[in-house]
Amino acid sequence: MKIGIIGSGKFGVVLAQIASENKNNVLIFSRREDEVESINEKFKSLSGVVFSEPDFVKATSNSSDLESLDAILITIPSKDFRSVFETLHLDVKKTKIVSCTKGFEESTGLLMTEVLHRDFKVPSENLLVLSGPNLSKEISNKELTGTVIAGEDKKFAIELGNVLRNDYFIPFYSHDRYGVELGGAMKNIYAIASGYFHEKGVGENTIGFLLTKSLEEICIYSSARGANPETFLGLSGVGDFVSTALSKDSRNYLFGTYLAMGLNPVDAIEKVGDTVEGYLASKIVFKDAKERGLDLKILSFVNQSFEGPISLELAKKTLIAD
Repeated sequence: MKIGIIGSGKFGVVLAQIASENKNNVLIFSRREDEVESINEKFKSLSGVVFSEPDFVKATSNSSDLESLDAILITIPSKDFRSVFETLHLDVKKTKIVSCTKGFEESTGLLMTEVLHRDFKVPSENLLVLSGPNLSKEISNKELTGTVIAGEDKKFAIELGNVLRNDYFIPFYSHDRYGVELGGAMKNIYAIASGYFHEKGVGENTIGFLLTKSLEEICIYSSARGANPETFLGLSGVGDFVSTALSKDSRNYLFGTYLAMGLNPVDAIEKVGDTVEGYLASKIVFKDAKERGLDLKILSFVNQSFEGPISLELAKKTLIAD
């Protein structure tokens, strides 16, 4: 298969590594000329990943090179999603577009495939989502990892799964693209709360309480948006949430710990050193939840934490509030 990957961040690079090791032709699109040069001439990303099958990996900054590919996997942050996609030269009626981006667009509150379908006229049958408990560092270390590829075109989703399957990265299929994508976006919000509570030194009973109530809120909000709650019992729901909420390698978890230390959001993001999708997502969902008449206590707590430190006692009351 001919695969295009938009974005040369950690997740995009690891997907490129897997696909190329399976002898598929991979073209990485990056706006950074130094990244393109490093991949093409040194067979190495600027993040340090060395491509083991360099004959199957190329990089470009010219979007016209993306024509005639079987699938485009988009791995860029949600804040850059629209502006980057606008620059691409794609025949969206012929190309399968796979969003690997977890988050909402700030200006519209839409998920990424909703942006693609509504504003870029990508046919629904050409849209897919790849999501799951997919921490890039662990995949790079060849830790056993499951992921979900969701979309209407089951045949293509399974073919793409075979392209990306190896001994440690195992794709599964779902028809519920919306639910899978929503779960991937929502879990980042509640991973912030988990990081916050962990930093405050609470016990495992309290963490279990927090995670359970968080999943309850994810299901309440997702159901209100029309998603199938059963989807959240799978890898892209509970699996992704638990991995992110309990991993110290998770950017959103780390962000929560820095907030608990007293840092403001700007300084906390700087200390994380990477995009924190849950920060923007939490504000978008909080606004939308209020408009829908939903009273989600943990979501409210996360947004309050952006305004300053909250004592442990007040944080605990979030879990038992009526």
